[in-house]
Amino acid sequence: MSLSALQSIRSKAARQAVPALARGYATPAPFALHEAANGIKVAAKDEGRPTASISIVAKAGSRYEPAPGVAHVLKNSVFKATSKRSEIRLVREVEALGGVLSTSLSRENLVLTAEFLKGDEAYFAEALGDAIYEAKLPVYEYNEEVVPQVQAEYEQAIHDSQVYAFDLAHQLAFRKGLGNSLFASPHTAVDHSTAVSFAKSSFAPSNIAVFGSNIDAGKLTSLVGDFFAPSNAAAASTLSSPASQYYGGEVRIPATGHHAELDQLLIAFKGAARTEVEYAVLALLLGGEASVKWGQGATPLAKLTTATSSAKAFHLGYSDAGLFGVSVSGKTADVEGVAQKAVAELKQVAQGVSAEAVKQAVAKAKFAAAAALETKVGQVSVVGEQVAAHGQVPSLDAIFAKLDEVTAESLAKAAKDALASKPTTVAVGNTHALPYADSLGL
Repeated sequence: MSLSALQSIRSKAARQAVPALARGYATPAPFALHEAANGIKVAAKDEGRPTASISIVAKAGSRYEPAPGVAHVLKNSVFKATSKRSEIRLVREVEALGGVLSTSLSRENLVLTAEFLKGDEAYFAEALGDAIYEAKLPVYEYNEEVVPQVQAEYEQAIHDSQVYAFDLAHQLAFRKGLGNSLFASPHTAVDHSTAVSFAKSSFAPSNIAVFGSNIDAGKLTSLVGDFFAPSNAAAASTLSSPASQYYGGEVRIPATGHHAELDQLLIAFKGAARTEVEYAVLALLLGGEASVKWGQGATPLAKLTTATSSAKAFHLGYSDAGLFGVSVSGKTADVEGVAQKAVAELKQVAQGVSAEAVKQAVAKAKFAAAAALETKVGQVSVVGEQVAAHGQVPSLDAIFAKLDEVTAESLAKAAKDALASKPTTVAVGNTHALPYADSLGL
């Protein structure tokens, strides 16, 4: 059976079984958007599941930090002693209720999340408000707990060649703002007073949004109004970051220890903001991963995979810029050949691509967008971060509509534009043998 015939059958079955999905994400109720009395925007919906979560999304990622490493320090400073409860009391109370508290840091956002059994939302909303507005942040806690945690995460990051390569790529590509490292280096100490000042600015009502998964939006809005009470100093604080500018460059890092197992070569170019979907579709068109567990995969980069090497396209979209490219991982002797073929595939797309390949990539993009809204992590990323950035709840229908506008011509243009930018190349591993950008035809 031909691929086009298979797609026709799949399309017909989808229309017959779930006609709403053929038009977009129309069947489930949308996320409701409210504003609490303190000015904080709240988005949530109740999906009838036994567990729920509340996330604070603060525009306090590394691009907003006033000094290197401050955002990473703040990530490790929350959920500790406050004016209302000690750290050990918080731990005991959370564990007694079977809940989980966690934090995550990206280049644009710091996210604090509480996950719990439905019915305990009042306690966890109060605990979150307490964590951001009543934190003591004493010097001894900073020196004895925060600094060791930060250093341990830094060491772990630099011993993961892929994580390290992507962090270096951002530094080369953007220098400042989005180029700020996600990790505080022990070579550049973070001043305690700077960290405290950044914490107060980060959680100003104008700088955060609250997202609730499987919780009534009206109830969550009321809880946020009750428990999120910033001080006058925090309420007046603001954070800003200059517009991103792409530069590009090349760096080569010899690797030892854990790095030495596989070399990493990152070839990146100027991408686009997350609202522009062409680069996301282009990355899926080039691919690199198999859709079937035991299959090699049908995308151009998936066909390059061997027992000792692989290549995968990526696009990291941010509010005002993006980084598009190919990540190659493998034994030293294999990396250059795989990288050359990957670059050749990108150049081929710039010359033109079939309508059938575009249709496949768009279908994958739609699936990825829809699947993201079915997980708590994906919902925080898609909905919570959009509410924090723009004060609006994104619509899957609107995302699908944008994806439907992608054409072979627009993908070819995106590939040409990427290749026209100065490449950002990061080599981690055997730098005596790994290729330079100019040896890859760039």
